[in-house]
Amino acid sequence: MTGNEKKGYFFVFLTGVFFAFEVIGFKEIFRKYNLSPEIAAFFGVGFAFLVVTPYFFTSSKRRNKVLLTIRRDGTILLIGTISNALGILLYYYALKQTDLGPAAILIKTTVLYNVILGVVFLGEVLKRREVLGILLSMVGIYFISTLEGQIHWISALYILLSAFLFAIQSYLIKKYIPEILGLEYAYLRLLLLSIFFLFYSLIIGSFQVPSITIICILGFCSLLGYFLGRAFYFEAHNYLPISKLNATLLFEPIFLMFVGILFMKEPIDLQKLGGGAIILLGLYLIVFHKRKGKT
Repeated sequence: MTGNEKKGYFFVFLTGVFFAFEVIGFKEIFRKYNLSPEIAAFFGVGFAFLVVTPYFFTSSKRRNKVLLTIRRDGTILLIGTISNALGILLYYYALKQTDLGPAAILIKTTVLYNVILGVVFLGEVLKRREVLGILLSMVGIYFISTLEGQIHWISALYILLSAFLFAIQSYLIKKYIPEILGLEYAYLRLLLLSIFFLFYSLIIGSFQVPSITIICILGFCSLLGYFLGRAFYFEAHNYLPISKLNATLLFEPIFLMFVGILFMKEPIDLQKLGGGAIILLGLYLIVFHKRKGKT
């Protein structure tokens, strides 16, 4: 493994850690309070945006990087963030009424979509073992999507569509941005997400102001996931091909599943464990076979 690959996988590992804390925090908010997904998302990303803004505006070098990202990557940033925002809404609507374990597993199908997009649009080659991995993932998705009492089929559909919308952003970055400025990209994404969720909540008439405690929890979780997690994830695009970007993240749903079972009293179900294992095995074959082949 090259030095760049090690750096890329390290960034993806950090991404998984911060993403996990974000998902757990938002799930707890949805579980304890009757808060709409768009309001949770708005106050979370808005709080994170306000917290990190001084960091970028107190240095001329960082300001110039922000302006460079707008000039050079603004179009891709806008399209990718809109796709991401729609994915976030769908995922949170599903997460509100779904157990943490199944939701965390299904959202990892972003790996599957990344591979498909890489093959179709970026000229990456699909091997037999990867085809087997895709088929196994589809079988596992069926098992997870039919878990009675833990996830409804419409929620599973929302999550699968959400994963595809997340994958579009990775595809656009990999194809059109040769070298991404991760921190600046993540910062501008916070701004665009805040504007999107604010207007969306005003249009559908759901805008409300939660308590300061809820805002602080959402803001802290968003700072970890939406800013730091995404910044590391964007940086990883500079070192890894699109089909490998979610390699280390395959361990995240296992961690979240056990969090759901141990702390959120979610049931231990053989169908859930088996379906999750099949999906992760399929994704493992897809991701690490590509890594071995390149080496």
